[in-house]
Amino acid sequence: MMRLATTIGDFHRFTKTPAEAVRAFEGTGFRYLDYSFYSVIYPGSPFLTGDWFREVDEAAEAAEKLGFTFVQAHSPGYNPLDPAGDHEAGMLATLRSIEACGRLGIRNLVVHSGISEQMRYPEDQDDYFLANRAYYESLFPAMERWNVNVLIENSAEENMQGKFFFMTGREMTEFLDWIGHPLLHACWDIGHANMRGANQYREICDLGRHLYALHIQDNFGTYDEHFAPLMGTVDLDAVIQGLIRIGYKGYFAFEADHMLPAARSWPHARMQTEGIAERPLASPSLELRRKAEKLLYEIGVFILTAYHCFEG
Repeated sequence: MMRLATTIGDFHRFTKTPAEAVRAFEGTGFRYLDYSFYSVIYPGSPFLTGDWFREVDEAAEAAEKLGFTFVQAHSPGYNPLDPAGDHEAGMLATLRSIEACGRLGIRNLVVHSGISEQMRYPEDQDDYFLANRAYYESLFPAMERWNVNVLIENSAEENMQGKFFFMTGREMTEFLDWIGHPLLHACWDIGHANMRGANQYREICDLGRHLYALHIQDNFGTYDEHFAPLMGTVDLDAVIQGLIRIGYKGYFAFEADHMLPAARSWPHARMQTEGIAERPLASPSLELRRKAEKLLYEIGVFILTAYHCFEG
């Protein structure tokens, strides 16, 4: 049995604070949420100040008042192997996201591994493993203090442009078994796997006991579009049957935050016809996105009910 969840990042463009994003889910059907810290690193960010926890506590209060529960999270967008990166801010934000999960009762936090132009896929796996072992080991004290699982995630060649990243379930399992820490596990992004033409059933079975979370999103097999499932080419039957085969106990958690993208959203931008100055359609409204969120929930119910594994 699985429960549906989605990320508060769905409302990132429509709201100013995490608490506002939480309130936007009222009436959409969702009860379980993924707390996205992905965009907290920027000049003047409240998350990098002395009272950083205020935003987190306000989101927690909003969730409690409306009957929502945070069940997983995504760490800040930070690359620990970037030679030009602001590592003081990146590490601070990442460690605070672990603490925030502890404060919110979230057990699973996705933390991307570092990437480097000097580590190419697939030949530089050993160097990549070594560099990222050092990174994740630097997080172990916070993970242990707050009892939070950190999850590595898979990607695809189109996203990485030749740089090494975990692409397969077997690579992820090899890394996790090599590290051997009881709080380090995996999140499988089915959209990233679809960009590679992966056998989702086999990959999920390869992850097995290490699979603690999912990112459910769809695309047409080339770009990382983050559509809702059934709107692209992901083989969802293979996904669900793989999850059932391994006895997956986590949440069926969406990351379909580009269902209604703004005109300038990555990875695509809408056409900008010369001479058209006024663009009231450049970004969908909050109310329209809330209606899309209701559809997203119903899509999830349809998928899980078809396999008799939906838990409300």
